[in-house]
Amino acid sequence: MKKVARSKGGTKPTGRKPSHGMIDFNFANVSYQIDPNRRKVYHRWVEVETAKTCLIMGAWTQTQGQLKRAV
Repeated sequence: MKKVARSKGGTKPTGRKPSHGMIDFNFANVSYQIDPNRRKVYHRWVEVETAKTCLIMGAWTQTQGQLKRAV
Protein backbone atom coordinates (compact mmCIF):
# COMPACT_ATOMS: atom_id res chain seq x y z
CA MET A 1 0.00 0.00 0.00
CA LYS A 2 1.30 3.45 -0.92
CA LYS A 3 1.53 6.24 1.59
CA VAL A 4 -0.74 9.19 0.94
CA ALA A 5 1.02 12.56 0.88
CA ARG A 6 -0.47 14.98 3.39
CA SER A 7 0.17 18.64 3.92
CA LYS A 8 2.20 19.48 6.98
CA GLY A 9 0.75 22.95 7.48
CA GLY A 10 -2.55 22.04 9.05
CA THR A 11 -3.57 25.69 8.91
CA LYS A 12 -7.06 26.84 8.18
CA PRO A 13 -7.55 29.60 5.60
CA THR A 14 -8.53 32.88 7.20
CA GLY A 15 -10.49 35.86 5.97
CA ARG A 16 -13.85 36.29 4.27
CA LYS A 17 -13.19 33.83 1.44
CA PRO A 18 -12.61 30.24 2.56
CA SER A 19 -11.42 27.64 0.06
CA HIS A 20 -13.51 26.55 -2.94
CA GLY A 21 -14.89 30.06 -3.58
CA MET A 22 -17.24 29.99 -0.59
CA ILE A 23 -17.93 33.31 1.12
CA ASP A 24 -18.94 33.83 4.74
CA PHE A 25 -21.86 36.26 5.10
CA ASN A 26 -23.83 37.35 8.17
CA PHE A 27 -27.55 37.95 7.59
CA ALA A 28 -29.94 38.72 10.48
CA ASN A 29 -27.24 37.80 13.01
CA VAL A 30 -26.83 34.31 11.48
CA SER A 31 -23.70 33.13 9.69
CA TYR A 32 -24.21 31.70 6.18
CA GLN A 33 -21.84 30.36 3.55
CA ILE A 34 -22.50 31.54 0.00
CA ASP A 35 -21.35 29.79 -3.16
CA PRO A 36 -21.66 32.53 -5.80
CA ASN A 37 -20.70 30.16 -8.65
CA ARG A 38 -23.64 27.85 -7.95
CA ARG A 39 -25.88 30.61 -6.49
CA LYS A 40 -26.49 28.54 -3.36
CA VAL A 41 -26.58 29.47 0.31
CA TYR A 42 -25.70 27.14 3.19
CA HIS A 43 -26.21 27.38 6.94
CA ARG A 44 -23.89 25.05 8.83
CA TRP A 45 -23.23 23.29 5.50
CA VAL A 46 -26.92 22.49 4.92
CA GLU A 47 -28.54 24.12 1.89
CA VAL A 48 -31.03 26.88 2.75
CA GLU A 49 -34.57 26.88 1.30
CA THR A 50 -35.10 28.75 -1.98
CA ALA A 51 -37.12 31.70 -0.64
CA LYS A 52 -34.51 32.50 2.01
CA THR A 53 -31.70 31.99 -0.53
CA CYS A 54 -33.18 34.75 -2.69
CA LEU A 55 -33.26 37.17 0.27
CA ILE A 56 -29.71 36.38 1.37
CA MET A 57 -28.24 36.48 -2.15
CA GLY A 58 -29.99 39.81 -2.76
CA ALA A 59 -28.55 41.30 0.43
CA TRP A 60 -25.07 39.95 -0.38
CA THR A 61 -25.25 41.35 -3.94
CA GLN A 62 -26.17 44.79 -2.59
CA THR A 63 -23.20 44.79 -0.23
CA GLN A 64 -20.91 43.85 -3.13
CA GLY A 65 -22.13 46.85 -5.12
CA GLN A 66 -21.46 49.15 -2.18
CA LEU A 67 -17.95 47.76 -1.76
CA LYS A 68 -17.15 48.32 -5.45
CA ARG A 69 -18.36 51.93 -5.28
CA ALA A 70 -16.26 52.58 -2.17
CA VAL A 71 -13.07 51.48 -3.93
